[in-house]
Amino acid sequence: MEKQNTTKIGNEVLLGIILALELYALPTQFYLLIEQSEFTLFGALVRFFSFFTILTNSVVLICSTFNLFGRRFKISAFFRKNATITAITVYIVIVGLVFNLLLRQVVDLKGLHRIVSEIFHTVVPILFFFYWLFYVDLEKISFKTIMLWLIYPIIYVVYTLFHGVYTDFYPYPFIDAVKLGFPTAITNGLFVLLSFVILSYVLIFVSKLKNILIR
Repeated sequence: MEKQNTTKIGNEVLLGIILALELYALPTQFYLLIEQSEFTLFGALVRFFSFFTILTNSVVLICSTFNLFGRRFKISAFFRKNATITAITVYIVIVGLVFNLLLRQVVDLKGLHRIVSEIFHTVVPILFFFYWLFYVDLEKISFKTIMLWLIYPIIYVVYTLFHGVYTDFYPYPFIDAVKLGFPTAITNGLFVLLSFVILSYVLIFVSKLKNILIR
């Protein structure tokens, strides 16, 4: 019983930290966008949520909120499912990996921009991964489930490419069809989707290994 209480407290503390970070970083990033642009509110919202980083950190915020406070709502059962949390872990870890491996060297962020960027791309991905690893009951997950997890990034890549055709705005340089050309942008998008598949397999393997070790 004492171990269960300790685990529950650790779970809630970690989720609380993640939630607090997101509640600070997301509004701050939106404020920075509004402050330094001439967008209308609607235009700013569209631009804001055009970034996979923002969308995924928002999903982490929602998941953390329902796991901490929303258990009485039916939808909270979805966000407590092992498969759901594992998928979100894949998404947020990809956010961290792509930024730190591909984008960190090409951006020069200062002040609040740098603070929120580190929260989005480094701190939250690490903390949410630890939450998944140490506090989520890693039940059996079918490898077929990965195909369902890909729906979100596939929709994002397709939307980004077509949205860019009409606006010439691409949130990430490796998918910028204006500078790279459509074939290269699509190829890069496919490589990103492949990274989702690979990381999904890795996390499922880790979950299976953990189940074996704790038996």
